[in-house]
Amino acid sequence: MFDNRVIAELKKVIGWKDHWDTVEIPALPTSLTNTQSGQHYQDYHPSVRLDYIQALLPSNYALQTFLDDIETTAINQLLEKMVQQKKLNNAGMDLIRNDLIYDNVLKDKPIINEGRLVGVQFTLDTTIGIRAMIHRIGLYLTQAQPNLTLYLYSSLQASAIATYTFSSTNANSFTWLATDVVLDYSDGTGKEGGVFYLAYYQSDLVGQAIVYDTLNWKNGYCSSCDGGVRSSKYNAISRYLDMAPFYIDATKIPAAGAMFDTDDVVYTYDNNYGFNFNISIKCNLTQFWIDNRLTMTNALGKIVALKVLQMMKASSQVSAIEQNVQINIIRDLEGDSDTRQVPFWAQVERAVKATNLDQANMNNLCVPCARKGASYGAV
Repeated sequence: MFDNRVIAELKKVIGWKDHWDTVEIPALPTSLTNTQSGQHYQDYHPSVRLDYIQALLPSNYALQTFLDDIETTAINQLLEKMVQQKKLNNAGMDLIRNDLIYDNVLKDKPIINEGRLVGVQFTLDTTIGIRAMIHRIGLYLTQAQPNLTLYLYSSLQASAIATYTFSSTNANSFTWLATDVVLDYSDGTGKEGGVFYLAYYQSDLVGQAIVYDTLNWKNGYCSSCDGGVRSSKYNAISRYLDMAPFYIDATKIPAAGAMFDTDDVVYTYDNNYGFNFNISIKCNLTQFWIDNRLTMTNALGKIVALKVLQMMKASSQVSAIEQNVQINIIRDLEGDSDTRQVPFWAQVERAVKATNLDQANMNNLCVPCARKGASYGAV
């Protein structure tokens, strides 16, 4: 559903305030004190204090480690609650699972090597929340091929963003390379949009690639052939991921690994250059959660406070926390009918429910009933 960078970014939303006596408790690192919202976890309950917390910890459990751990746990719990509350249960689903572009090959159509850079261009659906994963890269070649470098380019980067080493041991055979190539519309560095190119240099081939020309990558398969099975599968993938074979002429290729001029791309929809792919399309809400991180400030602060208070309630270290403080914590956790004080756990649920997520431009299969709001996009 999301990458680890969601946790890292949410940890920047609220910080821990240093203890008033830095001799008793040394100043915390900036990774714990940084706060994008201006809020601190101590703001959410008067008993959330570093000296109280430290007094309850075992001697082998460092305070800084505990603060980081409880924040991580709270963030995961918050995201689970948000999924349930906002009905985002589809957010972890596979839209397409492990589909092949084609499942048979023609052996008698080798491609003439002309010293070109050749491959397939991938353009993702522009709605936030879509991730394409190429689980296996296949190539059909006329000769055994040791150590062919495959390059993954992004139109937003000046050089290849990844390389993969493909090897085959048999002539006139199809070989798979098992590797996960992840394609996201948003890369998490503030760059959104762009297209990807997976390619090799023909000059690196020992033999030749074999073309599969039954598929027109622009129009898809014949819809009336084989009961439309291949057409249906290909169209399901291309709904989210546009794929187009291409080449760059030998005279216009920059140094290996350097990004080429996209104006020099020539599309060849009936020539796959030997490539086949095993692809899944997934919902991935990494950027969605990151973009909405500040809207979850109150809910996150209350969840951390709740977890600290629950620990204090269960503690037998009454010498560390004065008994009247512990009594007040129990009252706050359970609520007070006389004063109509709402139990703290109920305050957490209210904070989660009140969180207003911006679902603009989200894929409606990943985020059902996505509503209008600020627009995500790229020019």
